[in-house]
Amino acid sequence: MDADDFQRELDLAVGLVNTWDYLEDEPEQLGDLPQLRTFLGEHRATGEAKAASEGDVSRMRTLRRRVRTAFEAESEAEAVEILNSLLTDTVPQLKLSEGAWRFTYEPKAPRDLADRMAPRVAGALLELIRTEGWDRFGICEGHPCYCVFVDRSRNHSRRYCSQLCADRMAAAAYRRRAREQSA
Repeated sequence: MDADDFQRELDLAVGLVNTWDYLEDEPEQLGDLPQLRTFLGEHRATGEAKAASEGDVSRMRTLRRRVRTAFEAESEAEAVEILNSLLTDTVPQLKLSEGAWRFTYEPKAPRDLADRMAPRVAGALLELIRTEGWDRFGICEGHPCYCVFVDRSRNHSRRYCSQLCADRMAAAAYRRRAREQSA
């Protein structure tokens, strides 16, 4: 898997978990089939988006919950165990893609969209653990946000899921300091 493919799969994994967002008026971002198709399209999974059905919505939400537990795990070993469980019914396949040979993990007997997406998501997160470590997994510190992120910064210092949350928390800290100085 080249760097662009790897990043795209990581973005898919993080994006899936973050389809539940407490900061939105309606936190559920996978509420129906059109929302699922939009999410998949945004993550360059257009074939999957076209093939998605109503039944796939609830299964993708279940997959989201399972992947989230890897971010919430108390240890690297626990996160690996969670993600490995998503690969138990898959086999590695070498496939020609865009002129290069790449390993993919294919479900032995795919039943639905979540069965096809689980190995992609789990494989990317496991590769991140293998190459950069589990400490790259993060949960936003911008309360009440609960989104996840992958910290690819050089100094492992990322604390927020987005610039929006970082700005929100900086503004809150500024207001708190201003109140303390005026008191």
